[in-house]
Amino acid sequence: MKKIIRSVTLLLVLSLLLGFTACSQVSEEIPAGMKLATAAGSDFRLYIPSSWNSNTAYGVSGGCATLSEQSNVSMTKHVISAETEALIQADVQAQKEAEAANPETTDGTDRTGEWRIDWFWRNECLPALEGIALGGSLAEADAKSQDLLNKLNAWRYHWTGIANGTDLHFLQVIAEKDGAFYLFSFTATNGQYSSQLHNVEAMLDSFIFADPYYPDDYVKQVDGNITPPAGMKLASNKDVAYNFFVPEAWTVNRDEAIFAAYLESDLSSVSVVPYMPDVNSMSVKEFYALCEKLMKETAGEDGYELISVTENMDLGGRVATSYVYRYTVGGVEYRYQQVIAAYKSMIYSLTYTAKPECFDAHLSDVAAMIDAFQFR
Repeated sequence: MKKIIRSVTLLLVLSLLLGFTACSQVSEEIPAGMKLATAAGSDFRLYIPSSWNSNTAYGVSGGCATLSEQSNVSMTKHVISAETEALIQADVQAQKEAEAANPETTDGTDRTGEWRIDWFWRNECLPALEGIALGGSLAEADAKSQDLLNKLNAWRYHWTGIANGTDLHFLQVIAEKDGAFYLFSFTATNGQYSSQLHNVEAMLDSFIFADPYYPDDYVKQVDGNITPPAGMKLASNKDVAYNFFVPEAWTVNRDEAIFAAYLESDLSSVSVVPYMPDVNSMSVKEFYALCEKLMKETAGEDGYELISVTENMDLGGRVATSYVYRYTVGGVEYRYQQVIAAYKSMIYSLTYTAKPECFDAHLSDVAAMIDAFQFR
């Protein structure tokens, strides 16, 4: 199940695999005893203990203390859309009116910042935890409390729950800056939570906001020995069992471990994600059912809608199925076309992600990528 969640999550966060504005490399001092765990393009620096394992290959900043027991941290940025801002402002206004009606319940402090962060927690973070945890097991471990994130006012939430038969702690610290919420998450078993909490506090103390980060070297290289179709370029290499071609106008994303490309004009993206089933055999339909279940759990019924299914498509000579759907990520709605095929012992998904208003404009490009795709 952990592998399923990890792989499917990669499909669902393709909206994060977007273009970044290039910037110059900056020499930065890393705190003693720590190492950088910041994904390319992130406008902050997350540091973890040097003994931890960093995990930034899929575009998310983070790492884990051990691979044998859950003990992972991450830092993510959630841009506030106009629709989300309207919902937040309505909630804050309701809070202010409630205080005005009951002045004896307040000390007169302006709690706008707290209420805004609390809205994000209640409407984005808590539902995600509810989708992971066993029904009825999620509970508040400590009352929310004030914190600081690089001198910004932040709020800390500590809950516990059962996931995959394991008791887990969910510690989240949230701050708001420049039109976005920044979410630090620490998820760990009982033992790892107790033993690693001091390291987590050190991560929070050393965290800073900064110019977008770009490493000196790309995470992956593109194979230059393959001749692409006319008007296209290769976006993969010999490490994978396929050739993924994209139109010349698309920018190949080389800063994550999966192969992806995007359009700088509106940040629409296409990626190819492999998945190895835990069972002896899995059909395309069964795999998409897993994706769909997770999307419904994380976004709710209103946040996901299957729009169309097209069977008997061709993807690299394999019979494939195309699923078009809408899905809400971080309060922002995206439109997806996910073309899935089985090849040897793996499931492969070529997934196109775009804002609803941009989706139709690039379907011809996506069709060309599907036609040119080759399994090797």
